[in-house]
Amino acid sequence: MKNKRIISAVLLCALICAAFAACGDSSKPIETASASTADIVSDETTSAETGEFDNRKYVDDGIGEYDFGGEEFNIVLSTEQMEEPYYVEGETGDTIDDAVYARTVAVEERFNVKLVHHDTGGNWNEVAEAVKKSVLAGDGAYDLAAAHTFIGLTGLVGSGYLCDWNTLPGVDMSRPWWNSSVRDELAIDDRLYVASSDYIYQRPIVIYFNKEMISDFSLENPYELVKNGSWTWDKLKDMACSVSADLDGDGEYTENDRYGYLHTLGWQTISVIHSQGMFMTERDSDGYVNFNSYNTDKMAAIFQNYYDLVWNGNQTYYLVYDPAQGAKNGYTPMFGAGQVLFLHSNTELLSDFRDVTLDFGMLPLPKYDEAQDGYYSMADTQMLCVPSGVANPEMCGVIAEALAVESYRTVVPAVYEVTFANKYLRDEESYDMFTIMREGLVYEFSWTFGEGNNMIYALPNMMQKKSVDLTSYYAKNAPGAEKTIAKFIDNVLALE
Repeated sequence: MKNKRIISAVLLCALICAAFAACGDSSKPIETASASTADIVSDETTSAETGEFDNRKYVDDGIGEYDFGGEEFNIVLSTEQMEEPYYVEGETGDTIDDAVYARTVAVEERFNVKLVHHDTGGNWNEVAEAVKKSVLAGDGAYDLAAAHTFIGLTGLVGSGYLCDWNTLPGVDMSRPWWNSSVRDELAIDDRLYVASSDYIYQRPIVIYFNKEMISDFSLENPYELVKNGSWTWDKLKDMACSVSADLDGDGEYTENDRYGYLHTLGWQTISVIHSQGMFMTERDSDGYVNFNSYNTDKMAAIFQNYYDLVWNGNQTYYLVYDPAQGAKNGYTPMFGAGQVLFLHSNTELLSDFRDVTLDFGMLPLPKYDEAQDGYYSMADTQMLCVPSGVANPEMCGVIAEALAVESYRTVVPAVYEVTFANKYLRDEESYDMFTIMREGLVYEFSWTFGEGNNMIYALPNMMQKKSVDLTSYYAKNAPGAEKTIAKFIDNVLALE
C-alpha cells in the first residue's frame, strides 16, 4: 500500500461533481433533471444571505447513526490515473487539500472507521486487476474501488466480482451527490454494478475559446449564444471559418497559421454525438443493446456536418490522437499563442493554462440545433465499485454514501470557489458555463461496457479516414459489437 500526498496543483480536474441528469432514448432529445439544494436543506439555512454552497453543509443526509468500532475501510484506486487528491495526510493550508482532509476526518469521526487508501498506480486496468485478485483470493482486501472508466469493467461485472449497488444498505442514489445518468443508462436488469458520486471527480469535454479573437473579429459573444440557446455546431463552424488565415503567406496551412477550430481525432470526438442529443446505443424490449441509432437520418447528418467542419476548408487544425499524451496531446501551445479560436478538449488542460496570458473562456459543447433542449457531454470518469464478498456490506454502503455526502458538502464547494473560479479561468461567466455543463453530463452503455469496440469509435475512425460512409461502417462493425455486448449481458443475467 502506498500512502502518498497528492499535489493539489493537479486538482483542476475535480471540477464537476454534483447530481447529474437522467437521459432519454438515443433517438430522442436527452432529458436532464438536477436536484435543487433548497429542496434538501432546512428552512433555517435558506435565507437570502446563505449561498448554494453554504447550504450544502447543512444538508440532512438521512444516513443515521452508525458505529463501526474502529474498523478499517479500504479503498483501492490509482492516483496516477485520477490525478486529484483523494486523500491527504493532514492540513496543508491549501483550500482543496484541507477540504479533502476535512472529508476524511468527518467520515472517520462520525462513523468510527479508519479510511485506508491502496494506490495501485497506472493508467489502465490496475484497479480492476487488484479487485479481481482480491475476490478470487477471498481476502476481502477492499471495500470500495475507483476503477478506470471502462477498461476491465466488463470482466469484473460479467464474472460476478462486484456487488449490486441496489443491495447495499445506506445508499440512496436519488440524492444529488449521486449521478442519476449512471442509474438510468448503466443498469442491467435493474442491477447496478458501477456508480458515480461526488466522491469521483469529472473531466468534462468542453470548448475553450479565445476571447481576444472574438473581440478582434467582432464575432457574437459565445456566452450569450449559450444562454439564449443558439450555440450550435453550425454556429461554431461559421465563426471558425471567419477567422482562419494563412498567416505566413506560404500558401499552405501549417502549425504557423490561424485556425477557427482545433481538436484531435481521438476518443474525445465521441462527445460530438452526445452533444447533439444522441446516444450510440439503444435498448430493445429485452434490455439488449443495439447500434440502430447509427441508421438514423440525424446521425448521418451529424457525421456529415462534422466532416465538413474538419475537412472542407482550412478552418480546422487537427492532430491524430496520441494515447501517450492523453487528453493534452501537445496542442496547448497553439491555443495559448492566440492562433486558435475554438479548442475542443477537456478540463484536464486547465493546469497548462496557468501561465498563459491569453484571455480565454470555456463553453459547453454546441447543440445540434436551437430546438434541442439542453447542452450535453459524455462523462469521462472513474467508476465506483464494491467487490463481491465484502465482509460488511452495511459499512460499505454507509461509508460510500458518507464519502459522497461529505464531498458534496466540502470538496465540491472548495473546487468550485477556489480552483475553478479563481485559479484557471478568467471570468465569472465561465463559472456559469460550467454549471450548465455539469447538468448535462451523461453516461453511455457502450462506452462503459464496450471495451473499445469499433462502433464506439465510429466517428473518430471515420474522420481519420475522411469518410462519411456510415452505412458500410455499420454493416462491417455493428454485428460483432452487438454480439459481444449481448454475451456480456447474458453473463450478467446468469449471475445469482
